[in-house]
Amino acid sequence: MPETKGKLRVSAVQYLNTKPIVYGLEKNRVSHRFDLSYDIPSICSKKLLHQEADLALIPSIEYSRIRRTRSLNIVPDIAVVSHDEVNSVELFFNKNLSDMKRIAVDSSSRTSVALLEIILKEKYDIEPVLVPMNPDLSHMLKEADAALVIGDMALEQSGVMDNRLDLGEEWNDLTDGLPFVYSFWAGTQGVLTHNDVKGLIEARNSGVDNIADIAGEYVSQNSNRRAQEFYVDYLTDNIQFKLGEDEINGLKEFYSYCYFFGIIDEIPELYFFEGA
Repeated sequence: MPETKGKLRVSAVQYLNTKPIVYGLEKNRVSHRFDLSYDIPSICSKKLLHQEADLALIPSIEYSRIRRTRSLNIVPDIAVVSHDEVNSVELFFNKNLSDMKRIAVDSSSRTSVALLEIILKEKYDIEPVLVPMNPDLSHMLKEADAALVIGDMALEQSGVMDNRLDLGEEWNDLTDGLPFVYSFWAGTQGVLTHNDVKGLIEARNSGVDNIADIAGEYVSQNSNRRAQEFYVDYLTDNIQFKLGEDEINGLKEFYSYCYFFGIIDEIPELYFFEGA
């Protein structure tokens, strides 16, 4: 249940690709009653599952898992999505794909691990062993034939390593052009009011309208990063933030693949909070 004084406990992710979703909340550009905390994606899911958060930005696969024990709704119209190359969910490898036996995976988001498993089985007909490791690319590639890295760390390797698979691009090719939905807001059924949903959508709109400022802040806080324009392009061309009909179809296709390969036990129904 919500905390006292009407505040709602919200678990968000601090990757660059989620900043446009939370920007308006962080900067108080919109009226809201959310008490924000930041976690890695898997912890966001655990907090929602264990009722330590009322609302969380969860990896898409976790919706199907949490719904087995709790009633959840999805916030409409908002998600972290790619329509082709994503640049921040990457498989880097040392040898030919057909020769891979062992892949180190960053387990902070199980959605990306599931997506990798689908692509390797369905598109490349291989089933290497997936080994969870801390996201240290050089160490991962010493210990395994390939490494799955996500988020800001993967983005910083863009254009550095030649041997890579971009999982957003691979999904787009596998599904004849469907978008991939990485994460979205989900919360305890009935916990959000109409105004709460409106505030979340307005916060996303504020972030999308201020991509240059978000990229500039990221560069200023990380002095070893690339030029601001690189991150503007990433947040404009590689990542989008709307959950429309095409994106929902992509999400349903992902759940169908996950069920087919035994990654989830059932294909979940999608339930949404009332829109703004």
